[in-house]
Amino acid sequence: MHGLLMSLGFMPIFMIGFALTSLPRWLDQPQIEARSLRWAAVSMSLAWLGALVADVQGWREMAGLAIAVSGGTLSLLAGSLLIRCRWPGARSSFHARGISIGLVWIGLCQLGAAQALRTQQMDWLQTVQFLGLELGVGGVFVLALQRLTPFVHEQAWPRPGLLGGLLLCLLLRCALYSAERWAWSVPPFLHALAVFLLLAIAVGVWRDARDPALAVARRAPLVAQFYLGYLWLSLCMGLEAVAQWLLALGSIELAQGWRMASLHALTLGFMGTILLAMVSRVTALKWGRSLAVDRGLVVMQALLQLTTLARILASLPLEALAVGFREGSLRIAALSFASVALAWLSRYGPWLFAAKGR
Repeated sequence: MHGLLMSLGFMPIFMIGFALTSLPRWLDQPQIEARSLRWAAVSMSLAWLGALVADVQGWREMAGLAIAVSGGTLSLLAGSLLIRCRWPGARSSFHARGISIGLVWIGLCQLGAAQALRTQQMDWLQTVQFLGLELGVGGVFVLALQRLTPFVHEQAWPRPGLLGGLLLCLLLRCALYSAERWAWSVPPFLHALAVFLLLAIAVGVWRDARDPALAVARRAPLVAQFYLGYLWLSLCMGLEAVAQWLLALGSIELAQGWRMASLHALTLGFMGTILLAMVSRVTALKWGRSLAVDRGLVVMQALLQLTTLARILASLPLEALAVGFREGSLRIAALSFASVALAWLSRYGPWLFAAKGR
């Protein structure tokens, strides 16, 4: 349930809201009224809350049905965006099509997770969850990153191909994870090839982030936060490369720890940092706040970076790290993440409630 909520739960709700209000503009199509989306936002939010309560009570079938409501709603909304991409007169937009397809994929994965939960197929549940996170949520984040920031630009190293390489690495991670989950035999040379590709993309992302041409842009407070998230993406690929190298050597248990560290560098580090920056900016600007990045947001981002670092340290299977240190790191991660959530709600929640009726 932790994996489901953190990967396919709250993030897709923000993503579909962002897509429904932004993609029509990218396509040069009529805007969608925000009021018309209330039923979808309420139904998806209540569905995940209901799934959590049902799971705590041990009502797995009810939890699965609740997630199916969210999956069906998300699939319909994302499908409508995909149709808009083909409307007569719609401006051609690779990013709009890619994000729409990614959201449809997330909705289908939610439906698959709902069925797996209802039938108690835990291996299938974890597989669908990972596929939805990597190909769906991860793919949408990478596409949005190129569209909305100066990073992953066409002039980056290698020229061109960094965007395609990132998407390929996400697909590769899914393929290797699925093979491991279902005990399919993977030759060691394929793991070694994955190490090479992952390291190449990790270096490419790092060089793109550190491009001297972006030095001025990185001084902007919002871009600086995107920059932090982008660096976590580079680290994610590097940690996954270590995991694949260990798998090539047959050290499966050690590889699991490095893979878990890579997963949290992707979710908490890359996705979490980008999400916190974007949702705070959208909230501030929509409600007339001229300063999107203030001291409060900077503190929240610092806490989130601490959360990510602590969670990664808790995952690493290093002999130098004692069991007590890992447990302490996990507690720090939990406390700091809860602090971020409560701080955000206390800071931005009053604006949202005060804006009722606008």
